Amino acid sequence: MNRRSWLLTTMGALALPQLRPAFAGAYPDRPIRMIVPFLAGSSPDLLARTLGSELGNRLRQPVVVENMPGAGGLIGTQALKRAAPDGYAIGLLANTQLINAHMYPKKPFDLATDFTPITSFSGGASVVVVKSSSNIRTLRDLIEQIRREPEKYNYASSGKGSIAHLAAEALLRQHDAKAMHVPYKGGPEIVTSILNGQVQFGIPVVSSSMPYLRSGQLRPLAVTTAGRSQLLPDVPTIAEALPPGYVIDNWGGIFAPGKLPPAVLALLFSHLHAIVAEGKLDALARDSGAEVRLSKSPADFAEFVRAEDRQYGKWIAGIGVAKDMEG
Repeated sequence: MNRRSWLLTTMGALALPQLRPAFAGAYPDRPIRMIVPFLAGSSPDLLARTLGSELGNRLRQPVVVENMPGAGGLIGTQALKRAAPDGYAIGLLANTQLINAHMYPKKPFDLATDFTPITSFSGGASVVVVKSSSNIRTLRDLIEQIRREPEKYNYASSGKGSIAHLAAEALLRQHDAKAMHVPYKGGPEIVTSILNGQVQFGIPVVSSSMPYLRSGQLRPLAVTTAGRSQLLPDVPTIAEALPPGYVIDNWGGIFAPGKLPPAVLALLFSHLHAIVAEGKLDALARDSGAEVRLSKSPADFAEFVRAEDRQYGKWIAGIGVAKDMEG
């Protein structure tokens, strides 16, 4: 066992005694649904299927993945919210669902209160990138040049209210800079628009950027996570490159409907924690540009979700995206 696996397993062992259920009745005595509000074949779907298969083996009941994409994840998320809180419906949700909830005049759900957060399992950075032929070599260079000549700078995102949009606006507002937002339909178009010169920078997820970073077509300036990315260890965080910085971690986690019985919650957490700690998701996470993010406990994950909700709510209200969507 390597040091990382030993550390994760040891942390899990320390966290689990108080969470182990005294009993869980006959649960589970029938198949479990795992609702995934993403397209089949997407990175979240592949992670969910691996988790589901491993969890099913441990519980000795099938875990059936149900893909419910559409409406920015609203369809699948609402289906999970309406399900009975009995442990027979769980779902893979991410910070994209949390963000989308703030896009409506009245939030259709709250991940921290309408659901039972069980555990996170993955996370990953977005990365500030420019074309490699640019004279911009650091994040400070970028901000200083934008402040000198704002009319010359555009940035790309995968749409209003997307993570790439929020990341760029947070950076610009933090340093009293302005650049024109050019929204596209998806993450890969951020990279394409930078390479063809339509925009000067963007903050896509690492997985969209990696092929072009490796080929030398893009230059990375900073990553959005609290610590450096395992995939880009030589690239500083935004806080390192240009304090005070901020954090965006593109995380995924497992949730159940609200008011899940404590014994069922503890049982699911213990199995999911063990699956992740054993490295079952490592290769898939790495291939999708993500890293393992293992919660210490359901309460730890729930507090993380509440903090994320406050941060994104503040950013979205400041940018006025929800108001744009109303009209």
